[in-house]
Amino acid sequence: MRKLIRYLLIIVILFIVFSKTIVYSDIVTPDLIKIGLNHGNQTFHNINIRSINSIEFILNKDEKENTIIFKKPINFSFRKDTYYNILNGETKKIQFVKAVKYSGELIGPYHIQIGNAYNNYNSAKEALNLIEKSIKDACIAYDKGWKIWYGTLLDEKECKEEINILQKKLSGAKCTIIEPDENRVQVIDGLTGNVVLIYNSDEILLKTYEPVVSLPLIEYNGSNYRGDIMLKILDDSSIGVINALPFECYLYGVVPCEIYPSWDKEALKAQAVAARNYAMLNINRHKNDGFDLCNTQHCQVYKGYDVEETSTNKAVDETKGRLLFYKDELVQTYYHSSSGGHTENSENVWNEALPYIKGVDDRYGLGSPNDEWIAELEKPVIEEKLKQNAIDIGKVIDINVSDVSEFGRVKELKISGTKNTETLNKEKARLVLGTSILKSTWYEVSTESDLNIFEMNKKDTAVKRPAELNIISANGKSMPIPKGNNIYIKGLFEDRKVATIPNIYIFKGKGWGHGLGMSQYGAKGMAEEGYDYKEILEYYYKDSILK
Repeated sequence: MRKLIRYLLIIVILFIVFSKTIVYSDIVTPDLIKIGLNHGNQTFHNINIRSINSIEFILNKDEKENTIIFKKPINFSFRKDTYYNILNGETKKIQFVKAVKYSGELIGPYHIQIGNAYNNYNSAKEALNLIEKSIKDACIAYDKGWKIWYGTLLDEKECKEEINILQKKLSGAKCTIIEPDENRVQVIDGLTGNVVLIYNSDEILLKTYEPVVSLPLIEYNGSNYRGDIMLKILDDSSIGVINALPFECYLYGVVPCEIYPSWDKEALKAQAVAARNYAMLNINRHKNDGFDLCNTQHCQVYKGYDVEETSTNKAVDETKGRLLFYKDELVQTYYHSSSGGHTENSENVWNEALPYIKGVDDRYGLGSPNDEWIAELEKPVIEEKLKQNAIDIGKVIDINVSDVSEFGRVKELKISGTKNTETLNKEKARLVLGTSILKSTWYEVSTESDLNIFEMNKKDTAVKRPAELNIISANGKSMPIPKGNNIYIKGLFEDRKVATIPNIYIFKGKGWGHGLGMSQYGAKGMAEEGYDYKEILEYYYKDSILK
């Protein structure tokens, strides 16, 4: 009977362990990830693509006969098929008004189609070669089939005038006016300035073709990227640029942007896992935009191939597929530069209380450039920043910390004004006043008007502001100090003139960043003391497990 019970216990234990393994194995990193490279900063006529390789253009991948191969080297720019003004060598997108007299050359979105549609790009190209013997400024267009279009014209009147000329040169060839369409894009030869292709497609995929180097790259606006480039027409009719590449290669372009590549390898590996977790948990953030993550701090900073370093690439490779879990869930691996000596609970900075984001002693991170910092803000600057954030309290009268966390970070910053009082909770103070000014929420506030007052009844010195004090008149009557005036404080050695309403507010703080999760300088310190990346991660993310 005892043997039977023992066997049953072993089976139960194995079942539990095996079940847990299955839960974790269900979460795996994807093969590919799509990164928006110009989200929030779309430009209509400044998308430059270069490559030392030939490039394969794939339009409407679900349709047949939709691929073009442009031979190396590639130097193209992409712009919407609309109105432009070229003046002093600069091309600007404009809202064309016929009655306005423009300087420089005008480009329009009207075209003339010559003949009918062709079966594929090659047959259209052969026909174009014949046409170019008689006329210039014709190009191939992809718009529900392959076609030949002529010109970038301003309106129908100009088109009709050009048709009369074309039919004489082309022996009465069929000519059709093509009206504007917001979805069309022009592809410009960067060397000649000529239009080489106009296409009407929601997206176009650019892939290296028969690369001449071991690592095929595509350059977008001066930066090189692994993988493919996708150009997508967004809802606002702008052109979105998307980099589609292997997930782990994406991390190559992230980790060196977030941490110094010269740091100890275990700190780099901890950062690689944190970046991998963060990407996995936020991978649908831009689903409605047609890609997974953007390349800014809104997601994670990603700068492609040009920032890659051997050390950080190695850290990504040596942690490939490794993820951090709390029970059966991925950990939100928030990280920051330096904590100032102690990290914070998530609910004291943001709203959600995460069981694994708890404040821990961070002596390992001490010694960073921002262990201590001071920011001095004049009252007009503060008032302007409040105004920019739609906060109207009138003129600032005073600023005080009204609540702090158990670890010393500010939970409430009260700003009093002539109209009303505004309380900025937790991280909001940094967002309003500036995250590079208030480097963290761990700070104290003082002013140039603060006074050291010796309290007789307590026999101790306390810092007071004039607004908290009363004046004792010659007849012994006590009254508040009038606001807006100066007072003179008589000391043992000198008199001091003090403004009753401070003009300068001094924020003296510790650390840089939100203070949640892993301190990067702390990871550096732990690595230098001999801890490996697993120990680093499991220290900063409470009760977490690396899988």
